Amino acid sequence: MYIKTACTKCGNPDFHDIHWWIIGEIKKGQTTARVDEMEVYDSVSEEELATQIVCELRGFMYNGITVDEFCRILKKYYGVASKYCCDLIQRMKKELDMYCPDRQHLYYV
Repeated sequence: MYIKTACTKCGNPDFHDIHWWIIGEIKKGQTTARVDEMEVYDSVSEEELATQIVCELRGFMYNGITVDEFCRILKKYYGVASKYCCDLIQRMKKELDMYCPDRQHLYYV
């Protein structure tokens, strides 16, 4: 899962690919979960992540794709946390020269 933080040096947004290992236990009918281990696999800037995704999705993007569908792709295939999808979509709209007049569908300029 990618999470977003601010760079400690420049303050620009960075995305970190974090993997969690969670242990779930059931005791006396109560379910509990705790984080056993967490590891950062990769760190990239917002611009780098957007560029990587744009390069891979260029063939799958089409005129009129819905923002919801694009967000679902980001979550499912790239592990971007839901609350950061809108930020990335804004960045990718610039990269792909797209606009969103009705705030639901993305169109090429």
